[in-house]
Amino acid sequence: MKSTLVTAAALAPLALLPLGLAAGPAQADPLPTTINFQCQATPPIGGAQTFTMALGVTGAAPSTAKTGDAVAITLTPAAMQVPATVSGHPLRSIRGIKLIMPVPADSTYVSSSVSGGTVTATVAQSAGKITLDAPGSTAAGATLTLPAVTVNLTASAVGTLTSTIAGTSYDDPGLTFTASVDSGTILGAVDVPVKCYPSPAPTLTTTTVSAGTPGGTPGGDSGSGSLGSGSAQLPWLRGLTGSAGS
Repeated sequence: MKSTLVTAAALAPLALLPLGLAAGPAQADPLPTTINFQCQATPPIGGAQTFTMALGVTGAAPSTAKTGDAVAITLTPAAMQVPATVSGHPLRSIRGIKLIMPVPADSTYVSSSVSGGTVTATVAQSAGKITLDAPGSTAAGATLTLPAVTVNLTASAVGTLTSTIAGTSYDDPGLTFTASVDSGTILGAVDVPVKCYPSPAPTLTTTTVSAGTPGGTPGGDSGSGSLGSGSAQLPWLRGLTGSAGS
């Protein structure tokens, strides 16, 4: 009989296969960057398990702005394919993907929106955090693309305005989702919540803000930042690897 879903081996590899980066704003070609996440999965039986995974997104923002200028930051996730199995256990679906970014320091949040993608998602700001929320379920073997997120800000101070992904611990995650996996036992399909935080959290976009009269255009000079799928990196959700936690 197959073992229950209580070990790290039963959670790996939950690989979402890359289908190429979705198109971002027409700016300079971004350099690939990878966010490495520390993740914790909590099966219904047994202790929590820990592992690592990676996330790929293309980021774009103006390179310069003046205090009082509008600044638009866009993050565009890559297309992905949900695998059919998880280490020999049939994967039924994933759902409830949430990606969180803090409102950048030295800026004032104005609005945010989503565009494109193949799944329904919303974006909202609360308590200084911006959350992309795709609550729907995607079946194993299917492909999906999360929508691009555009965050509109006002530069409020001279300095450097940067964007990143939120999260400092399993109790303060920046990426969460739920996997429905067939345990191979009388339990049938089980839900495995996953919480992840970036370690470390790299800068996604950078805008240099100088003093002066606002230019009246969104974001000053064009420039870009990026978070892409580098060589041998899977975009958005990569294979889950690592050792069993306690």
